[in-house]
Amino acid sequence: MSTQRRMLAALIVLGLSIQPALGRQPRRDPTSGVVRILYYGDAFAPSPYPTFVADPLTSVVALTGMSGTALEIDKKMRIFMPRTYQDLLDKYDLLIMSDAIVQNFRTDFIYWFRNSVIDGGLGLLMIGGYGSFGGTPFLDSPWGDTVLQDALPVVCLPRAWDMGDQSISQAGVLEAVDRNDELMKSLPFDSLGPYGVFHGCNIVELKQASRLLANYRKSGGKVYPLLVYEEIGNGGSFAMTSDWTPYGGIDFLKWPYYADFALNVAAYVTGNEVPQDVELAHKARTLMKDYKSLLETAQSVMEFVARFGANLNEADRLLTEISSGEKQGKQAYMHADLETSVTYLQAAMDDLLKASDRIWRLKDEALFWVYFTEWLVVAATGMICGFILWTVMVRRRLYREIAVTRLHQC
Repeated sequence: MSTQRRMLAALIVLGLSIQPALGRQPRRDPTSGVVRILYYGDAFAPSPYPTFVADPLTSVVALTGMSGTALEIDKKMRIFMPRTYQDLLDKYDLLIMSDAIVQNFRTDFIYWFRNSVIDGGLGLLMIGGYGSFGGTPFLDSPWGDTVLQDALPVVCLPRAWDMGDQSISQAGVLEAVDRNDELMKSLPFDSLGPYGVFHGCNIVELKQASRLLANYRKSGGKVYPLLVYEEIGNGGSFAMTSDWTPYGGIDFLKWPYYADFALNVAAYVTGNEVPQDVELAHKARTLMKDYKSLLETAQSVMEFVARFGANLNEADRLLTEISSGEKQGKQAYMHADLETSVTYLQAAMDDLLKASDRIWRLKDEALFWVYFTEWLVVAATGMICGFILWTVMVRRRLYREIAVTRLHQC
């Protein structure tokens, strides 16, 4: 065989081997560009749920509070779960199962999850906890015995749990393994420090085609997989064998880049672009969060001031003008143009700070007349009471003088 033919054959083989990665279509809403998340777990505890709600890149529906009788759990599932398998494909891009207990799901739901990843191209993210992967010695939740095992990047071992949650000395730390991976490069894992401590993890085995991104390393030398990813069929599947909520992840959720981690993982698992400029992405997200908080405060002050008849036309005009810049910043962020996004968001934030100062001055002006009116009322009341007291007690005009005082004789 000639050299040219060998090169051609090698290129064909290489192309076939990488075709699944290149052929995967990113999952997001084709109209809005939003990654739509179905979140099962402790969403309303400290978790990434508020981040998914606030960030323009994601939207989230949470199935939580699945405690109670089997009848109560089934009722909640019927209310919040997609009605059909096609609804699941049409309405969601990412499934998050955080400490999800097998017994809470009907068999057909588990088939939906499996098929939606392998055939439908959804992303699957399983987060560790007592109810995840193979369960624990004190909570039976054998996901490895279900068809969802086909869509997971790790092999679930029955009731295999590292007892690192019993004391600080038994905890494990995140140890980055694949530093060239797109997700691992997008965040400062090397500077995690005390935030990289995890208290307990599910013990699993790697699948042949999975990629180990990070380990859970204990001080005694034991090492278990912590972050694992695999593209399975048309979708992507990610395993985090420890928790990202209290108490297993109590230290991790204090990490300044905790929200960035959750958002980057959501993009990564759904095949979307993961921002590689750590600080720019963090700044854009922080600006959007601070802008929303400041805007809500300003609007609350305006509602308060409006009750006193203040003229808020100028403030409304300022907020309307500022919102256009903020929207442009969000649009640039959605398209991963972080420099443009930060430029627009920073300008909008600066303008909002100025507008907030003006709104607070309007509040002070409105309340000045409230305080002045109250002072007039109090002063007038004091003057009237003083005049009456002076008339009665000093001038004694309302008293009749008595010329003679006689003592009553018994």
